[in-house]
Amino acid sequence: MTHLNRIRVVVLGASKVGKSAVTVRYLTKRYIGEYSSTGDFLYRHNITFDSVTTEVEIMDTSKCAFLIYLQQGTCLYEHIRWGDAFVIVYSICDKPSFSNAQGCLEQLAKLKLPSYYTTLLLGNKRDLDHARKISVNDGHELSLKYSCQFYEVSAAESFAGVSLAFQSMLREARSIQLLKALPMRRKLGVNSVSKYFRHSDNVFQVLGNIFGKNSKDKRKRPSLSI
Repeated sequence: MTHLNRIRVVVLGASKVGKSAVTVRYLTKRYIGEYSSTGDFLYRHNITFDSVTTEVEIMDTSKCAFLIYLQQGTCLYEHIRWGDAFVIVYSICDKPSFSNAQGCLEQLAKLKLPSYYTTLLLGNKRDLDHARKISVNDGHELSLKYSCQFYEVSAAESFAGVSLAFQSMLREARSIQLLKALPMRRKLGVNSVSKYFRHSDNVFQVLGNIFGKNSKDKRKRPSLSI
């Protein structure tokens, strides 16, 4: 079994969108509805999928930290430097939270090289569909604009959807790490790298499809409402 380098995940989002709820749901399968935190919280977790074990660190950022982004436009510069992958959470019942998510995606695009990080746009509170203010198409179109993964989930009702979204993001993050480590990465395009891996390990067959940022068809990105 191969042990890869750790993946650092930063969870960002406006107040009361369910950042902690989705994080804890993924890590423990439990749902806790009420959180009150004025500081960031770091979770450490080992996960195994595709016969590979990966150390994952998840930074659940606080409301106060996100307000710094809103007020100063820095989008938590230190968090962005620290992270390899980013989960941008909004509530489907809250238009301002969706605008904040878009602002954070904009800052990420400015401060990170596109081939060096992974982003998951996560619409939460799907169980409150009767109060929906943001359509599935709105979320999908925003994800297409920034070429990131997009899922709609309900942390309150389902572990499966949250788990699927996180696992998909982590697979992409791990593939990016592997691609960065390749000595031929400057000579080979994504499709060539994908073919190279296909002959050595079927885990990496998805590389060509995963990297929508470099693909001619940016619309082929993982997205699901579950």
